[in-house]
Amino acid sequence: MKVRVDELPHTGRVIHFHKNDEWLAFITEDAREIALSRPLEVDLELVPEADSIKLRGRLQGAVRIACSRCLQDFVLELDEAIDFTLLRPLSVDAPHEIDLRPEDLDTEFFDGVTIDVDLIVAEQIFLALPQKPLCQPDCKGLCSGCGADLKQEECRCEKIDKVSVFDALRSMKIDK
Repeated sequence: MKVRVDELPHTGRVIHFHKNDEWLAFITEDAREIALSRPLEVDLELVPEADSIKLRGRLQGAVRIACSRCLQDFVLELDEAIDFTLLRPLSVDAPHEIDLRPEDLDTEFFDGVTIDVDLIVAEQIFLALPQKPLCQPDCKGLCSGCGADLKQEECRCEKIDKVSVFDALRSMKIDK
C-alpha cells in the first residue's frame, strides 16, 4: 500500500489493515525464514508536519520462526509500537555527511512523494525479531556430536574421557 503525501489531510490519516502470510513473502525475499502464523493487524496514523511525516501506531500478530538452538519452529507473538518520523529528501546543497544524534535513530528518509506503508511494516516486523530466537529460554539445543534434540531425548554419543594435550604439563616441575 502506497500513500501519496499530497493526499494526506493536514490533520493526518489513520490506516488500519490486515495482512496474511502471502503478503510478507510478496514484500520481501527475507521472509523465507519466517512466516505469519496468524494475520497481522496494523493500525497507523500518518500526520504531516512541516518537513516530515510522523508515523505512530501498533503492529500485532504472530510469526513462525526457527529456534536458534534446536532448529524447531515456534510461534513468536508480536505486539510492537511504531513511532518514528519520515523525512523528505535532503536538499542538493546539504552537507554530504551529517552527524547522527540519538533522536535521529527514530527517523528515516522517503522520496517526498509517496510512503510505502508495506515496506515500513515489513521492516518493523524484522526489527521486532530477536537476534537469537529461542523457543524456550532454557532450550538445550542439539548435541554437537549426534544431533539429538536435548530437550526431547538423551544424547546418544559415547562418553569418551578426553585426554588433554596439556596433561603433560601437570607432571612438569619448575625450578625457581
